[in-house]
Amino acid sequence: MLSFVFLMLKPVFMLKFVTHLLLVCIVLSFSACTQDQSVLPDNHYMIGEGERPWVIAHGGAKQLWPENTMIAFAGSAALGVDVLEMDIRMTKDKLLVCHHDADIENMSNDTGKTWNYTYNELLNFNFGDGFEDIDGEFPYKNQQVDITKLEAVFSAFPLFYFVVEIKDTEALGQEAGDSLFALIERYNLHSRIIVASFDEDVLIHFREVSANLIPTSASQKESTNFVISTKAQASYFYHPNAVAFQLPLKQIGISMDRKHVIKAAHRHKMAVHYWTINEKEDMRDLIEKGADGLITDRPDIMLDLLKEMGW
Repeated sequence: MLSFVFLMLKPVFMLKFVTHLLLVCIVLSFSACTQDQSVLPDNHYMIGEGERPWVIAHGGAKQLWPENTMIAFAGSAALGVDVLEMDIRMTKDKLLVCHHDADIENMSNDTGKTWNYTYNELLNFNFGDGFEDIDGEFPYKNQQVDITKLEAVFSAFPLFYFVVEIKDTEALGQEAGDSLFALIERYNLHSRIIVASFDEDVLIHFREVSANLIPTSASQKESTNFVISTKAQASYFYHPNAVAFQLPLKQIGISMDRKHVIKAAHRHKMAVHYWTINEKEDMRDLIEKGADGLITDRPDIMLDLLKEMGW
């Protein structure tokens, strides 16, 4: 009987049907491997109806100040952002510093990998040297801007929320995760931080070390599974292992800036933060669709927009 039904279907419809069926099967197989974070408290990273979305300063607002530096974090804090986002890497002497790339060349006046320098050696370089502002100027080229220790950020902004992305990979990334967890414990940041990593093994290791007590964002694999499940209209079966999806506007060729994507995440009590959103109209569109937060290089634009919208 089933074969007769397939024969009666038009080829295009049959292709869509089979594709949809395969997607559902894939999602169901993925969901069997996931592990929820039910031990975590209520997800306050997900806003309520009519509440103001989170303003998340990407690298401390990297278009306004030198990325991942204390100057940027202080400037963003003074603007009134809700969350400071930063990238971390481990130095040769096992300290965590805020830096995006493996090499220091783009931001500083020297070259080399962060893990080949001690923290004190990194202090010899100017990490404002490569910063170009929105007017095309290089205002920190002749000023000393020190690389920033992660612990100094936690100490300087005790009331802030943080998104911390572990940039090191493999064994070094796992070691960075261990050190990060120790700092989270020391500064009692359990409810004020989201930990992220593009390295699946690093994120899994961090969750194991922290006994799933520290909020994390979805990994790239988990986000992809979510995209597939949403596309297949089978997101009900997906059980994520995170408190937030931090998504680009497109992923694996699928537009993610859709209300149904946000609603699907909210059904699982997960926040949706979009990156990296710098244009005012993109911000407005995502806010109106219900995004919980926007990761942006221009928090000044977003804050002005929120005032226009009544927040």
